[in-house]
Amino acid sequence: MAAVPAIFFVHLAHAQINSPYSRFAMGDVYNSRNVVSKGMGGLAAAITDLQAVNFINSASYSSLQTVTFDVGIENEIRTLLNPDRTVRSQSANLLFNYVSLGFPLAKDKKGFTKWGMAFGLRPYTRVNYKILDDKRIPGIDSASTIYEGDGGAYRAFLGTGYRVGGLSLGINAGFLFGATNINTQRRFNNDTVFYFNSMQETRTSYSRFALDAGFQYKLKMTKTSFVRIGATGFLGNSVNAKQDRVRQTFIYNASNSIDSVDVAERTTQEKGIIELPAGYSAGLSFEKENKWMIGAEYEAVNWSTFSYYGLTQTLANTSMLRFGGYWLPNALEGKNYFSRVTYRVGFYTGKDLVVVNGTQLPVWGATFGFSLPVRRYNMYSNQFTSINTSFEFGRRGNANVPITENFIRLNFGLNLSDLWFIKRKFD
Repeated sequence: MAAVPAIFFVHLAHAQINSPYSRFAMGDVYNSRNVVSKGMGGLAAAITDLQAVNFINSASYSSLQTVTFDVGIENEIRTLLNPDRTVRSQSANLLFNYVSLGFPLAKDKKGFTKWGMAFGLRPYTRVNYKILDDKRIPGIDSASTIYEGDGGAYRAFLGTGYRVGGLSLGINAGFLFGATNINTQRRFNNDTVFYFNSMQETRTSYSRFALDAGFQYKLKMTKTSFVRIGATGFLGNSVNAKQDRVRQTFIYNASNSIDSVDVAERTTQEKGIIELPAGYSAGLSFEKENKWMIGAEYEAVNWSTFSYYGLTQTLANTSMLRFGGYWLPNALEGKNYFSRVTYRVGFYTGKDLVVVNGTQLPVWGATFGFSLPVRRYNMYSNQFTSINTSFEFGRRGNANVPITENFIRLNFGLNLSDLWFIKRKFD
């Protein structure tokens, strides 16, 4: 799987994504950060926000002042191009992004949260591709090979964060689960000698508990401004998997369905191990409360250690630099609606895990976004509701690889916050 063959693209109307590179590892690693983070280039390690649950760094849970429900969806348009741009395929898909609920558990003497918790569900990887490779096999006949795959992994998480002074520590306990279906069919164009079609089909399901941890430290510079540093990390995991495999020849019947001719192999529920990599991220942000923030972050994951049922792939360690920030004109006293809108912008650049023809795929993206308050904030109300949006455009690949992917992603998130579950002092 070190190279992607010369291909024609087949569009799938129902596809989650349309990427031949999702053949590698466990699929495309999904950037499952909240919409607020995505609007700032994906910054998360040194970020806390009242308008979202930052589940990338569990230390941020200690800053949750209210019960916060946060949900996001994504609309993606992905365009695949060959180097000379003579072959083009485009897909548009509405995708689930995440759902999370965070809430404070205890406050300090000044009334600020020092202990918080959050739980939710987010995607981890996505697999969906269909590749058609037409060629003539020397000495045999013309053949069409169809490579298909679908599925992916999700992670359910439950985490907590605790603050002592300016230092916050957190941990997420997660359950990784999912399944992938990989199917390869070779169909012969029998213009001289007759050959049966062949098919290899593999379905793999997997599950595993996993942990990630993080910290943040807030250093006050002036009365309203401060510096925050943060980092997250996770260890590699051995994921338990079960696999069903079928290797057979077949023909198409009158209804265009498949009839088996000869089954060469049928394996059910074969146990195996998928080795997932370790990784970390570290970031720094400068913030003026209720006014602006700028930050930077570095992320790395050791994908070269990945293996699938004992088989390794030509994968590389990933790295990503992220930059971004926000600006809020006037949160409390702005009479104009747009002065209470939060404006965000960001950029990221780095290397993907996929290596094709000796080239590690470069990735870059630019982002911007807004938080649109649904109701005006005031000191007498505990409710805060906002619609978060982010717009992202970027590219994976370059002229040195067979396929370049251009993508546009529009994210929508809904944040609902309130002081729920608080015992009344007066009736």
